[in-house]
Amino acid sequence: MRINRRPTTALVLAAALMAGAAACDAPKDAPASDEVTETAHAFLSAWQSGDLDKAARLTTNPGHARTELAAFRDGTGVTFLSLTPETTSGATVPFKATARLSYLGANATWKYTSKLSVVSDDATGHPRVSWHSYVINPALPDGGGYTLQPFTSSATPVTTDRNGKQLSAHDHPGLTQILTQLQHRYAGTSQQALAIRLSSAGDSGSGRTVATLDERKKAQVPTRLDAAVQQAVDTAAAKYPGASVVVIRPSTGDVLAARTTGTDSDPTLEGVQAPGQIFELVTTASLLDHSTVTPDSLVGCPASASYGGQTFTNPGNLSAQDAKFSDVFTHACDTGYIRLTGKLTGQDLASEARDVFGLGLDWQTGLTTADGAVPELDGADKAAASIGRGEVRLNTLNLASLTATIQSGSFRQPLFVDPKISGKAPARAHPPLPSRVADQLRALMRAYADAAGVKGAAFGGVADQFADSDQPIMGWFTAYQGDLAVAATVPEKSHRPETAESVVRAVLDATG
Repeated sequence: MRINRRPTTALVLAAALMAGAAACDAPKDAPASDEVTETAHAFLSAWQSGDLDKAARLTTNPGHARTELAAFRDGTGVTFLSLTPETTSGATVPFKATARLSYLGANATWKYTSKLSVVSDDATGHPRVSWHSYVINPALPDGGGYTLQPFTSSATPVTTDRNGKQLSAHDHPGLTQILTQLQHRYAGTSQQALAIRLSSAGDSGSGRTVATLDERKKAQVPTRLDAAVQQAVDTAAAKYPGASVVVIRPSTGDVLAARTTGTDSDPTLEGVQAPGQIFELVTTASLLDHSTVTPDSLVGCPASASYGGQTFTNPGNLSAQDAKFSDVFTHACDTGYIRLTGKLTGQDLASEARDVFGLGLDWQTGLTTADGAVPELDGADKAAASIGRGEVRLNTLNLASLTATIQSGSFRQPLFVDPKISGKAPARAHPPLPSRVADQLRALMRAYADAAGVKGAAFGGVADQFADSDQPIMGWFTAYQGDLAVAATVPEKSHRPETAESVVRAVLDATG
């Protein structure tokens, strides 16, 4: 019989040998205890050393034993075998087997326990090992007619956080979709698990797995996530259905935590929506960058304002005629921004979003993400874009990144995994925020946070006047404290981002 180790090659023992195995079942007089031990040890020693002829002669069916022992050696790729007998009990000797396997470049150790029985040979009266297939391994069916072969398969990788702690959907339900994507995306790059398959003759090697062995290297997908921060996010958002949350470390761009909603239109990573008032962060940056206003400029916040033939109003009927620009910012006054729309071109706004904040670039985060969209627009469309309506599109990840850019002064593309793992270079944006603009933005956000009673620097708003009028009011809220930037998007019941603010506040309280 010719045996090789190709994946399609099966070691099929002849069914005709089954008759010989049946003869072994006949009861025989048990030999003395010392003969049992001596015979068992001699058999195991010969098998371990590779002297299969000698080992087979020490059994009740040498032909059958020789065939199966050779099949085990050749079919499984055993390169080393250690057989250690344990204490004899009557005519039975249990033993431990340690087999070192090599197959298609994969190496593994197979450890298991088996046993054998010693009987007196009918013809000679000499003690012999009662031969059964399951002497080799207890999972083998007796009498031949099976296939025993190694195979490799991609093991489901273990996803770990930045400190090597395993992340699971059970412990972190908000990560369920993210963990699934990570495992699917990076399973092909993990090391292969080596296993042994047992099949009946004729089933083309599709039988059950006898053993999954140790891998060359434990398959892992290390991420930039932080289990402790993720726990804070899961706890904070648990009582707010539909809440999506992202936490970023501004100094590195590392995504420390995220919570997806589990819906088809999930706004956390892949879904995008018209963000409404929260986009006024970008508009403010552009206005300050072009020296159009200062925080003390008198702008006003009328009940309505028109531009390009379209009239805009404030959610909640907000109005204040003598408002400074700092007041317009603090109260997210849409009409105040509409009044300033003519001070910016469509290119000014789109360039600020793309070149400074990285929105609309091709982000390589290690996951599939939508990376924002701020097109160049004119007329009423430009005015709508300045207050986050119309064709502007963002998600929670984009907002957290925007806030991180304000905190650090320059865009660092969000990262779920190291670029060496994803194989993709992160997106770059130029130039950084001018220090004057960054300082003014931070001061405005700190004033907003003080008014809202939130730690650090913050900003929030709602989106409820975009094209799909049947959509619920969405609250967008973001804040940074120290080296943490947090963003949340949550359905609201009013024209204030109260729920989104509560989520962000809870995350900051738990992490700060």
